[in-house]
Amino acid sequence: MFEFKFPDVGEGIAEGEIRSWLVEVGQTVAEHQALIEMETDKAVVELPSPVAGVVAELRGEVGEVVAVGTVLALIEESRPAVTEKGEPFAAGVVGELEEATESGPDHGGDAETPPVLPRDRKLAAELGVDLGQLRGRASQERITEEEIRAKAGEKEKGQEAERIPLRGVRRTMARTMAASAARAVHVTVMEQADALALRRLREREHALAAERGIRLTWLPFIVKALTLVLERFPLLNSTLDQDRGEIILHRQVHIGFAVDTPDGLLVPVVRNTRQLSILELAAALQDLALRARERKIGPGELKGGTFTISNYGALGGIWGTPIINPPEAAILGIGRIDEVPVVRDGEVVARPVVPLSLTFDHRIIDGATAHRFLNALIEYIENPDLILLET
Repeated sequence: MFEFKFPDVGEGIAEGEIRSWLVEVGQTVAEHQALIEMETDKAVVELPSPVAGVVAELRGEVGEVVAVGTVLALIEESRPAVTEKGEPFAAGVVGELEEATESGPDHGGDAETPPVLPRDRKLAAELGVDLGQLRGRASQERITEEEIRAKAGEKEKGQEAERIPLRGVRRTMARTMAASAARAVHVTVMEQADALALRRLREREHALAAERGIRLTWLPFIVKALTLVLERFPLLNSTLDQDRGEIILHRQVHIGFAVDTPDGLLVPVVRNTRQLSILELAAALQDLALRARERKIGPGELKGGTFTISNYGALGGIWGTPIINPPEAAILGIGRIDEVPVVRDGEVVARPVVPLSLTFDHRIIDGATAHRFLNALIEYIENPDLILLET
C-alpha cells in the first residue's frame, strides 16, 4: 500500500490546508493525476499521485490544516500482471487489483440517518447543520453538499451575523501582521509630493509602453525612485536579526507590493529592481499582480523582499498607517493621486499630489532618517528626470 504524504511544495512551507479532494475512495487514479488541492500560505496547488492505483483511504477533511510529511491517502498500487514466464502483460493489465468500486458513504453510526460522505459531514459541522434535519429530504442515495448548504442558507436567514473560518491567505495575513505589530516598534510619518512632472513623463512614455502591451501606471516610476533612495538609505533596506543583535543591510533591492486578491492580501516581490528599466518594471509588476490574483504565483515569488509598497491609492485611499511586512524595516503607503490646490509662486494652483505614508521600525530607524528618506523620495518624484539620469 503506497502512502501518499504531503510533500514540501515550496521553500519554507511547513503546513497546508486541504482545500478540496479531487478523488474519492475506491476511485482508480493514474500516475500524475491530481489527488488533492492544497492551500499553503503562499499559493493553491494541486498535488499529483506519484503512482497509479486505487484510492484505498483518504485522510483529512476539507479545511483541515496538516503538516508537511503527513500521510494524506493510501493508494493500492497497480502492478502489471505477469505471465507464467514472469513477464508482464501488455500495458493496461491491472494485475490482481479488484475493479474500482464506489466507496460506501459514511453512515456516521446512525442507522436512520441517510448516508453522508466524510467531507460533507465536516461541512455540515462547520455550517452548524444538523444532519438529522435532512432525513427524508434527500432524493439521492446520500445527503449531498447542496442539501447541506441549502439548509445552512435557511438558518442564516434572519440572523444578524455570519461566521466564516479564518483560513488560507487571510489566516497567514492575520498571523503575520499580528506578529509584526507585536515585535516591531511602528512609527508612521507622512508627506506629499507634487506629481506634475512625473505625470507629464508618464504621459510622454505611455504610447511607447502601449505598443509593447504594457500598461504604464505610476507605480513603476515610484518603484524605481524608491530603489535609488533605498541605496542612499540602507537602513531602510535592512532587516533585524534579533537573535544575534545585528542589523542586516541588504546589497540588493527587492521590492514587494501588496496585491488585493479575493482570498486576501498577497505580496509578490520584484527582485533586483536596480537592474530593471521603467518598462521592465511595469511589465514585471503587471505580470506578478495578475498571477497573484489568479493564485498562480509561485511560493518563491512571494519571498525575499527587502522593502514593501502598499498602493492603497489604487483603491481610492489617501493616507494610511501600513504595517511593516516582517522581517523588513519599513513599508511605504501610496495614496490616491488627486488634483489639489497648492501655492506656487504666491498663487494658488491645482496640482496632482501623491500622498506618502512611511512606516518604519523605530528600533532600527530614527525619525530624522525617516524624514530625510521621504524628502529624497519626494525629490525624485518632483524631478523625475533624475530617475532617468541615474538609471
